[in-house]
Amino acid sequence: MNKITRIALSVSAAMILASVNALAGSDSKPVFLTVTSPAHPQTWVAGAHEKAKTLRWDSSRNMLVADVKYSTEDYADSVNPTREDSHSLPFPRVRLAKNGTDLLATNHLGQTAKIGRIEDGLFGKEVVLNNGVSLNVHRANGKIHASLVYNALAKN
Repeated sequence: MNKITRIALSVSAAMILASVNALAGSDSKPVFLTVTSPAHPQTWVAGAHEKAKTLRWDSSRNMLVADVKYSTEDYADSVNPTREDSHSLPFPRVRLAKNGTDLLATNHLGQTAKIGRIEDGLFGKEVVLNNGVSLNVHRANGKIHASLVYNALAKN
């Protein structure tokens, strides 16, 4: 499945689940929640692909951050060498719970859901997303967009 088809399916699912969530009432736990990074850094419009994307907890800013790297290696030749472009996209609507490990995301409607946790990993602290939570990163007209999508209906 190509990237545009996956994006279209994600948007369609988001709209359907948002409707289900709205019908359930704002007092209930959200079924579907999306948190978007307000940052949209510029990268290449074409001629590059996403090489890596990771999430990390930035303790100096007390914020979840997505680190994204794009590369031109698939398009490089003797005239145009490989170049890489790295960006960090913050998620200010994700906070650390009082227990110091759980990650809580709050959408623009004020709904909050636990989306993951901080764990001790082999190389220090690492972000582990819950089942049903995904990091979506895409490029449109050279601008990078990142969102975290929580789907409580996803099978564990």
